[in-house]
Amino acid sequence: MKERNKKSENIRFFDRWAKTYDRPLFQFWMRKFYQPVLKMIDRGKVLDVSCGTGEFLRELVKKKKNILYGIDLSSQMITKARRKLVNQAKLKKADVHQLPFTDNSFDYVVSTESFHHYYDQSRAIAEMKRVAKKGGKVIVVDINFFLRPIHRLFEKLEPGCVKVNSRKEIRNLFQQSGLRDIIQRRSFIFSVLTRGVKS
Repeated sequence: MKERNKKSENIRFFDRWAKTYDRPLFQFWMRKFYQPVLKMIDRGKVLDVSCGTGEFLRELVKKKKNILYGIDLSSQMITKARRKLVNQAKLKKADVHQLPFTDNSFDYVVSTESFHHYYDQSRAIAEMKRVAKKGGKVIVVDINFFLRPIHRLFEKLEPGCVKVNSRKEIRNLFQQSGLRDIIQRRSFIFSVLTRGVKS
C-alpha cells in the first residue's frame, strides 16, 4: 500500500511539474548535477532512468556516439521528452522498479537527481544492475546536503520524496547489489555521484 501511494504521489507531482520543468533557472541547476556524468560516458548504449523531459539525453545526442534510451514514471515528462528528442532516443513510460528491458542490455544505466524518489531503493539498484551489461556501469547522482537533519527536512517537504541517502548508505546499496569497483565523489555542492561496475 505504501509503495502504491508513493508511486501515485510521484506520478501526480511530476506530471504537474512537467509544464515548468524546462525553465532556464532550474535547468541551469540540473546541468550542474549531470555534467560530471557526461564526462564518464563513452561510446555505447545508455539508459537514462527517470529521464524527465530529456535534457540529459539531449546532451548525449551531441556526442553522436551513443544509442539512447530513457524511461520515466510520468507520462507528461515522456511526452515533452519525445517532442524534444524526436527519433534520437527510444523513450518509454516505465518504473525503475520493473525496467522493461532484458538482462545485460546497456553499457551505462544512469539516474540523476531522482534516486530519493524511489520507494524501494534496493530493488531499483538491483534492476539497474540487471539491465546493465557485464562490465557495464551503473551511475547514480543524487542530492546530498551533508547533514542528516537537512535530509530529513527535505524528505518531509518535497512531495514523493522517500529517502535522501548519506554517502555511506548509497555505497552500501551498491555493495549489497553486488556492484564492484565503486567510486564516489561530490559532483556538485549538493550532490554525490556513485558509480559501480557489473561483474
